[in-house]
Amino acid sequence: MCKLIILIFVTTINFINGAKILGVFPSPGYSQFILGEVLMTELARRGHDVTMISAYKPREELKNYRTILADDMVNKPQRDLFPREREHFINRIRSVHNLGYLVTENALTNSGVQNLIHSNETFDLVILEQFLNEAHMAFGSHFNAPIVLFSSIGISEWNSHLIGDIRLPSIVPVTKTHYTDHMSFFQRLFNSIVNVCDILYRELVSYPIHQEYIDKYFPKKMNLRDIIYNASLMLLNSHVSTTQPASLTTAVIEIGGFHVSSKKLPEDIQKFLDEAENGAILFSMGSNLNISNLPLTTLDNIMEMFSKMKQRVLLKYEDINLKNKPSNVLISKWLPQSDILEHRSLVAFVTHGGLLSVTEAVFHGVPMVGIPIFGDQRMNVARCVRKGIAVHLPFQELTAFNLHQALVKVLENREYQDNSRRNANIMRDRPVRPLNWAMYWIEYVLRHNGAIHLRNASLELYWFQLYLIDVIIFLMVSLILMYYLIAKRQRIKGFHPQVTQNTNAKKLRKKNKLKKY
Repeated sequence: MCKLIILIFVTTINFINGAKILGVFPSPGYSQFILGEVLMTELARRGHDVTMISAYKPREELKNYRTILADDMVNKPQRDLFPREREHFINRIRSVHNLGYLVTENALTNSGVQNLIHSNETFDLVILEQFLNEAHMAFGSHFNAPIVLFSSIGISEWNSHLIGDIRLPSIVPVTKTHYTDHMSFFQRLFNSIVNVCDILYRELVSYPIHQEYIDKYFPKKMNLRDIIYNASLMLLNSHVSTTQPASLTTAVIEIGGFHVSSKKLPEDIQKFLDEAENGAILFSMGSNLNISNLPLTTLDNIMEMFSKMKQRVLLKYEDINLKNKPSNVLISKWLPQSDILEHRSLVAFVTHGGLLSVTEAVFHGVPMVGIPIFGDQRMNVARCVRKGIAVHLPFQELTAFNLHQALVKVLENREYQDNSRRNANIMRDRPVRPLNWAMYWIEYVLRHNGAIHLRNASLELYWFQLYLIDVIIFLMVSLILMYYLIAKRQRIKGFHPQVTQNTNAKKLRKKNKLKKY
């Protein structure tokens, strides 16, 4: 039996060995790059010929791994993203789609990408990082290759429609809210309104813009609405330990935590953590947010607060020459976040709540203080709060005093530590390593020529058919017509007795007149 299993495994590997795979991961976020690189590097190690459109150079050189560098957005000055927490939800919809337009067009205008599009190269598969870049779906049709989508933020209103995953607004919150799957009536009402606004914006505003990109940057004529639902599979950087239970369609596969691996820490960080007798705190707001944008007085007060704590603090900060740095604080422009969280001395993690950071904290069982700023971060933090593994500190309330109170709550309440360890066990309790699971499904699509049998029937419907808008309108019109006909009939019936009564009265008066004569 064992020999048979080995034979099948070797045969399968040989069958899909050497496929030409194009990875499209143009996001300027370094966290998104890490996820894409881990995925594509593993494919290269398995013998596939990989071409990667990326905003960053690879960290590891492989002979069958080629990079097309599209780093224009990386080199542009970074916008201050902190104020976005206060935006109205309509402005948030517009802002996030505007970001999608920038990433989409930046990749398509890149000379290396244009050379690839106009070359005679062919690919067996396209793996596409999906985040409001629908025009990039044209890569699949252009190269006549099946598409595997990858979402770094899990399933959301920004990608579920592409794979036919139906989201009920009664239990699935929109990313722009801070709700969980347990919503009150008014939360469900607001969630539904935002959901409808997002669909209308996507259909009426966003899709026409992406159609223009396709017409402008691809030589073949393609209709966006004909190609947008051509994906064979969607891989999600999520897991039930970091998100909420979801009824996902067959073509949606969760691989959250696939990028986590153990690496040796730099000597200075290793020594700093080893000597942290009272534990250590990691303070990092991710790769897209600069703590230097905080008011200087707020930062000074936070440093003073850290100096009074018995724990050591690792701070990701853009200026390593920060004045008045306490002796128990280590500052670096870049920190190996996952490897630090793995250290036994880590007792708390101050984070912006990005899904990559949340996943690493959950995997290593470290409780969090979440300070969400934009995008999916508020929802991620809300979910962690509900699981009892995080404390939420709104950005508008970020002061040294409030941060200290949140840290004390996490450090002194044993429930946060216990819940974090329990949640870590849930994430780790899987029959297959998530990276191997991702490889299996990618190669499954290759083996089955696009795996069209996984396709959901909802992809054949227009959005108004999918959400039964046409049925609701039909029923409403039918009810109005029925009411009108019934009311009209009642008026007619009510008129006859009156006519009969008047006629009888006339006959009686005529008869009485005759009697008199």
